[in-house]
Amino acid sequence: MSIADPAQLLQRVPELQALIDDPRISRAIESGDTFKVYRALVLAKLFRRLPQHSDVLRLLTSERRLFAKPLKGKPSLGSINSVGFGFIGKAETDLDDSYIALHAFVIFFVIPLVPLGAYVVKSTGTRQWQIYARAPLGILGWLYTRGLALSAVVLVLSGAAHSYHESHTQDLMVLNGFDAPLTIHFDHQTMQLAPQARATVNLKTGRVHGVATAAQSGVIDTLDETLNSSDRYTIWNIAGAAPLVQNTIVYSKTAPGNPDAGGAQTVYCGKRFLELDNIKYAFEEPPGSISMSKHQTSVSVNHLSIVSNDDTPGVLACMSYAFDRGHEKDMAKAAEALALLHDWEMRYANNAIVAAQAVSRSEGLRVAERMMQARPGQVAYERMAQNIRDEAGQHAALLAEYAARARQQPDSANAQYLYASLMSGTEGINAMQALAQQFPQDPNILRSLIWRRAAHGEYANAIREIARLRQISASDADRLLDLEVRLLVAQHRGFDAMNLLNAAVRDKTANNRAGHAADFGLVARYFGADPELYLKALPGDEKNSVALDFYRVRAGLAPVLPQNTLAPTVKMALALRNAPAQALLAAREVTRYQIASLGTDQLALLYGEAVRTDDQTVLAKIAGLLHLPKSEDDLLRQFMRGDAVSLDEADIDLDVQAAAYLIRSRNPQLPAAERAALRARAARTDLLHGTVSSALNQWPG
Repeated sequence: MSIADPAQLLQRVPELQALIDDPRISRAIESGDTFKVYRALVLAKLFRRLPQHSDVLRLLTSERRLFAKPLKGKPSLGSINSVGFGFIGKAETDLDDSYIALHAFVIFFVIPLVPLGAYVVKSTGTRQWQIYARAPLGILGWLYTRGLALSAVVLVLSGAAHSYHESHTQDLMVLNGFDAPLTIHFDHQTMQLAPQARATVNLKTGRVHGVATAAQSGVIDTLDETLNSSDRYTIWNIAGAAPLVQNTIVYSKTAPGNPDAGGAQTVYCGKRFLELDNIKYAFEEPPGSISMSKHQTSVSVNHLSIVSNDDTPGVLACMSYAFDRGHEKDMAKAAEALALLHDWEMRYANNAIVAAQAVSRSEGLRVAERMMQARPGQVAYERMAQNIRDEAGQHAALLAEYAARARQQPDSANAQYLYASLMSGTEGINAMQALAQQFPQDPNILRSLIWRRAAHGEYANAIREIARLRQISASDADRLLDLEVRLLVAQHRGFDAMNLLNAAVRDKTANNRAGHAADFGLVARYFGADPELYLKALPGDEKNSVALDFYRVRAGLAPVLPQNTLAPTVKMALALRNAPAQALLAAREVTRYQIASLGTDQLALLYGEAVRTDDQTVLAKIAGLLHLPKSEDDLLRQFMRGDAVSLDEADIDLDVQAAAYLIRSRNPQLPAAERAALRARAARTDLLHGTVSSALNQWPG
């Protein structure tokens, strides 16, 4: 068989003639590359392809010099700090002391890291050689270099795969700020999330759909967002419930970093989907100090954390934060979810309604409807829903609906009560009085009758019926405590009123203890007792001292600390006694939540002055805080402005009435006699002789 032999190997190595029938060996010979021929022989030997020529293969593969190539340049030699290029090893030594050495990238002169080739050399001194020719790598060297190449390919491919994965996926952190476990569903993944916990899930980029559910409550929140691949922290704060906070920590060379000082803070209560940049420390304690260059005197870094309190679920901490700043609507989703998780318990239901109404009237109605579906037939919830619908202007529809129910259930005290609750004035009193005779043991009916009698000046009848209500239901009588105190004062039974307030202030489980302490101060001052009995002590921290002075002013007492008169809440309470214009200015500085802490008489005065001067900013803050049906709210506004209307047939709280008479009396367009009569009526109706009485003496006009 004749083949091409550009390198004339068959002449130099005649033993190859016996192997040219093998196609791989013959192609290598025809290529003229002696290294390829040597590798073909090695592979034939390794895989025993030519067993009849095994002796020839063993002989030829042991003599790499036969397949050497001329030099094309000197290989790199030399090293720095024992790292560099050199010849190592010694194989196939000839009679002239030449041998085949491995040329490699080495450390410590003898440890090869990367084989680069083989050469026929002769040593001429320490790390000095005479180089004759290039030789093929031995089988181990060749396999090692091929392994390195394969490893490099694998690394490149895995890096590419990782980069592709990274560019098409994104980590999403999921936060559960609720006190209940949740199940989180994504398109193809499901995970469990414990109460107050967080977890990270890796999702494909693009549109992501998530659903958070609770075992008994169903869907708590949903996510429908576009997920982008980035280095940002991407977070789903379920319903915005977890108190997520970003602090800017300022480090200096002279002081440790402090998350509470020197930097900005952003609170993400109510924020459901977030993408946050430049977060240095996330959900870990930041170090007390960090290294800086010699040119830096301070460094600012961002720290992300969740505020935790063992006694308070995160969602309640967030709601407290938002409500205190007038941001109720931010927590509407979380408040509704919390009510759902707690089966619409009254306090959670009330918070959900307040937050929903802050969003819009329609949202308030929607949440009220959902509440009623969860608590059908429960009178307290129906009354709440009635009030919400009434405030939304649905009075006529309510009357028709509940009148039909009352006709269908003539023997149901609840059905009759709910219908009569929608009536007002003399009609409402007569209806409740008839029901009280028909259902003498029903506390709802009797409580409503008492309140209506008091609103229309029937103080003696109202106080007698409170005593009867206490025999039927002490808890229902306790709900009228504020009214009972005023009725007792109206009958000059001041010590009985103080005894009631004593018990309320001392009861640590009672609501509005601070308000009761202020009312005690008003009653005590009028009847010659110590008005400061519960308002003497000054707590150590400044925040509580402001609150204490706020209630002192409400009780007609001077603030303890002069600097507290500059606090917005105290300034507002003081101005309501003597400077109505200043009261409006102060109201603009405070939140809706802080305005809601005013007594009813204070709130009504502020509302009336805002109506009289058409201060829309303050009116927006007060909207709904007096809890008036729309028809009565419209009537009250007309009365305060001086229109030709009367409050005699309206069911309006006594404190609100007193404020309304004073506000109307400030209209200079009314006859002097009418204005004087209004002021006299305001004084009579302010049974506790509180802020309205002070305003009567100190307000101009």
